[in-house]
Amino acid sequence: MGLKPAVAIIGAGAGGIAMGIQLADGGYDFTIFDRADGFGGTWRHNTFPGAACDVPSHLYSFSFALNPRWSKTYANQPEILEYLEKVALDYQLDRHLCANTRVDTLRWSDTARRWTLITDSGAEYEFDAVVSAVGMLDVPNVPAIPRAELFRGRRFHSSRWDHSKSTAGERVASIGTGASAVQYVPAIAAETARLIVFQRTPIWISPRFDFSFTAEQHELFERDPSAAKKLRDEAFDAYESSSFAVDAAQTREATELARSYLMRKVADPELRAKLLPDYPVGCKRPLMSRDWFPTFALPHVHLETSPIVEFTERGLRTADGVEHEVDTVIYGTGFKAADYLASLDVYGSAGRRLHDEWRDGAEAYLGTLVAGYPNLFILYGPNTNGVNSILFIHEVQTAFVRRLLDFMAERKARTIEVTAEAQNRYNAEIQEAMTGTVWLANCNNYYRHPSGKIVTQLPFSGNTFAERTRELALDDYLLRH
Repeated sequence: MGLKPAVAIIGAGAGGIAMGIQLADGGYDFTIFDRADGFGGTWRHNTFPGAACDVPSHLYSFSFALNPRWSKTYANQPEILEYLEKVALDYQLDRHLCANTRVDTLRWSDTARRWTLITDSGAEYEFDAVVSAVGMLDVPNVPAIPRAELFRGRRFHSSRWDHSKSTAGERVASIGTGASAVQYVPAIAAETARLIVFQRTPIWISPRFDFSFTAEQHELFERDPSAAKKLRDEAFDAYESSSFAVDAAQTREATELARSYLMRKVADPELRAKLLPDYPVGCKRPLMSRDWFPTFALPHVHLETSPIVEFTERGLRTADGVEHEVDTVIYGTGFKAADYLASLDVYGSAGRRLHDEWRDGAEAYLGTLVAGYPNLFILYGPNTNGVNSILFIHEVQTAFVRRLLDFMAERKARTIEVTAEAQNRYNAEIQEAMTGTVWLANCNNYYRHPSGKIVTQLPFSGNTFAERTRELALDDYLLRH
């Protein structure tokens, strides 16, 4: 190894792009691997009708690459993908991209002190350091419903939308009522012959205030970037002031707002009762829509709350014995978000296996490093979600990784890793801070591992997290020369 380690980045989404920009700026030799044919990550894969971001556009962008021409408050998928691709090309990351390459396995060698990346085709690559940028919303969660192989229609997950045939004129079943379903159900509803939405748990919906930017605003943002930054800063400050305590006034007010919105928008008392959650806002991912409730007023749309027990040849059978005949089944069932790095099998020092060590829930130091895995860094890692725009968190984490790599190079070290003591201390602090939060209230959510541990959410503000990553407490790291 030279003075600076050669680095592999796994994933060409927003995190991989941010990391590539940091490494290019630092003069590092790096390669970005992605299973897709280009940049964009989750915004390349999730092409379902109505796909959009629930973070304001000006905040869901890099601080160093503001976009003066966002079309509206909350951008849709094609516009976000176009933005990410442009940023990647502007920084010439395409020359570092190894596309259509799925990395399955990472193996650390204690003797060579290098990582070997193994692809699904068996090809091997060696690097001094690895940055996982596969994200949290990487592996679709497809429920194991009995007899699925019997169904004669088509079925697909929302993140792998089947565009070969429209759902117009079809009888459609949508399983799940999470963030994706809230967007695609209203987008396809009007043209379907019949649409059945299978709900396990009702969700809180707040109105979405989504406005188009005018030509005058676009010109202003281009002429005066500080005007766009002002919008960004206002959104940032709103997120930073959020409270996630069950007994916080903000939680009570948000819950009451969502309750009153449901009462105003759904006239049928029976339907309203089915759509009314019994947990505080924030226990599940907060959602916004002005189209969700009106969709159920359509005569051919039906909300089904009886649990699905099995597939049949013609559709789905529920616990009440009814067979629901459909042509297409869409899984709007989210991702295996609590199973971090589910698409990678990672073996560290002395042959330890990461998924075995994470059997009771993933944890990392500052969401980025894991003891026993030298020169491995994780973006959007455990307990980095939920408090601000993930693009802000990406900027914070990639600057942190760059700082660690620069520190290694300065000290002429071969490896850097966090100590087990530092990791345990940090995660004890994280879990203690979870007490009294809405994430541990009376609901099931993707934040929580089956063990009960909250593994996705960050219980501090984004700025607090940023400050912690800037400290670089040297006693928390092991350097080997």
